[in-house]
Amino acid sequence: MCEILIKINCRHCQSSKVVKNGKKKNGVQNLLCRSCQKQFQPMYRNKGADPQIKELVVRLLERNSSIRDIAELLGISRKCVLANLCRQGNKICIQPAQQHYTSVQLDEVWSFVSKRKKGKYWLLYAYSPETDEVLAYSCGSRSAKTVRELMKKLKDVKIDEYCTDHWKAFAQVLPSEKHTIGKAYTKAIEGVNTGIRARNRRFVRKTTCFSKKKENHLAALNLMFNYRNKHKAKHHTF
Repeated sequence: MCEILIKINCRHCQSSKVVKNGKKKNGVQNLLCRSCQKQFQPMYRNKGADPQIKELVVRLLERNSSIRDIAELLGISRKCVLANLCRQGNKICIQPAQQHYTSVQLDEVWSFVSKRKKGKYWLLYAYSPETDEVLAYSCGSRSAKTVRELMKKLKDVKIDEYCTDHWKAFAQVLPSEKHTIGKAYTKAIEGVNTGIRARNRRFVRKTTCFSKKKENHLAALNLMFNYRNKHKAKHHTF
């Protein structure tokens, strides 16, 4: 008789320092990684609990796959996909990478949340052409209140110039001595708007795809902008 030993690496950090750590209520062996101190199972009865499946869900969400498509392709529930969306998206905070920017462009893009009949839900964000980076964003109505919320997120950053279109709410909030108005000064961010519509179906004009809850919508935005800021050299239409 021979004994066959199977080496198992941690599903979270891929470390080989894995030991047995009791059993679950269903009788399945539980394992512990001594490197990252996380627990896992060698095989998961529920596919949605598998760390590798969770990571794949996030990768697919970043690449603009829909909730229903991901659930169908991976054999998990839509509730599981949405839970991963919110869990990972809520961990992310979009923040400027620098303390000083020469010129920043601001613009707004609309979408829907919950129901189309409730009206448009506006995304207002700040973009730096010099670093190709989305600095911050705010969501809400198309009003000066949403502009102020965005400016609060930029209060610790020194910005020499704000470039916007002729939307009057910008003029109400932005300091006039730093405010440059005109479509000629917002060409870069207009290109980002096109990329947003291409990479997130919630922003496609006349779309039937939109989040049922604001929490899901904001988590999707965090994933999208975080992915864009990290992969500047790889994106083309975004």
